[in-house]
Amino acid sequence: MALSTVEQVAGAKQGASQRRVIPLSVVWAVSVLGALAGWYYLGQVVAAGQTMLHMVDLGTYQIAADRVVHGVSVYDSPLRGNTRGVWEFVYSPFAALLFVPLAGLHGSAFTWVGALGNFAMLTGAVWAALSMLGYRRDRRLLVLGLSIAGLLLLCEPIRETVAFGQVNILLLLLVLVDMALPDSSRWKGVLTGIAAGIKLTPVFFVLYLLVTRRFRAAANAIGALVVTLVVGLAVLPKDSWTFWSGAFADPARVGVPENPQNESLRGMIARSLGAGDVAQLLWLAGALAFTGACLFLARRLSATERELPAVALCGLTTTVVSPYSWVHHWVWLAPLLICLGDLAIRRRGVVTAAGLVVAFAVASGGVFDLLGIHYGSVFDLPNRGPFAVLDHNAYIWLTLALFVSAAWWLRRSAEQSARTAFELSH
Repeated sequence: MALSTVEQVAGAKQGASQRRVIPLSVVWAVSVLGALAGWYYLGQVVAAGQTMLHMVDLGTYQIAADRVVHGVSVYDSPLRGNTRGVWEFVYSPFAALLFVPLAGLHGSAFTWVGALGNFAMLTGAVWAALSMLGYRRDRRLLVLGLSIAGLLLLCEPIRETVAFGQVNILLLLLVLVDMALPDSSRWKGVLTGIAAGIKLTPVFFVLYLLVTRRFRAAANAIGALVVTLVVGLAVLPKDSWTFWSGAFADPARVGVPENPQNESLRGMIARSLGAGDVAQLLWLAGALAFTGACLFLARRLSATERELPAVALCGLTTTVVSPYSWVHHWVWLAPLLICLGDLAIRRRGVVTAAGLVVAFAVASGGVFDLLGIHYGSVFDLPNRGPFAVLDHNAYIWLTLALFVSAAWWLRRSAEQSARTAFELSH
């Protein structure tokens, strides 16, 4: 079935659709599970606070903020120590300005503001994701959002982001809230542009807006990005010149690509084949292939009113194709788990349940302690032997599996729509 026909069918459905009510049984069940997960997480924090809430990265942002306040460059030298590629500031000058309020926080207030702030933003991101799934914005959604946020503390990238005090959940929130806005909103795209002004990877969503023909939103995103650049240039002209004249594209500021913690396609190739010119070409070719496949599938998903799966797929692709992706960059596994959970509830069966279980097993880490399995996560398995390329790059393989699943579902959906259209016409 042609894409235009699918879009026409989807458009007809959209006109007659209404927001779904969350079943009370689902709210209760998820609330109980969320409370148990939150209690377990708090138990870990109490038992090992220096491990669960060490806030090392948030402390590094605080050093950057202090440099801004005192007129010292954030790019000329590492923020901690003197080793190139370790603790260097890799965000934009605009991001450095956003971190300035951190300069006045100290002690336990610093830790709890970082932790509770991330949990609040995670809850907001969950609410936005549920809204994109078509659920009614009512008290049930508010309760369910808090409960799901508690459950997502068992997702390793989420847990690491909270522990490090990273910005990833903030970027997730900005993009999800933006994409949840109706296409008629004059502000759609602005938050995505701001997210890209903090860290460049959300620029990928501008491509998504373009391929889905939301040109005004794409223009808004580009305009907001330019505004963040101008603000940074006005307040920090020297640092802005350093960053935009080449520092933003300097991979040496992050570290060597074969680092075991680099969970991107480039990291997988570098660990398997080395970091030479051939590996670099393979990574570029693979990144282009991932990008093309993702945008094709995301456009089809969006055309059939599957906006959250489309956005989640784009978010996961940004981490795959990025030159360097730490585990905590993979926070886009959170909306994926929400999509799969919603699918498992609406279409109960072995396949949907198995998909949710597999994705949760890959995304989780410490949750396995509940079952007496203490290896921590898939990335703690030995990085050697014939299966090392599988277990140590599990997020990438999971993303590939999602590509295949999305392509299969879209083909099946198109065939069913074609049969329905044929039957109606005869």
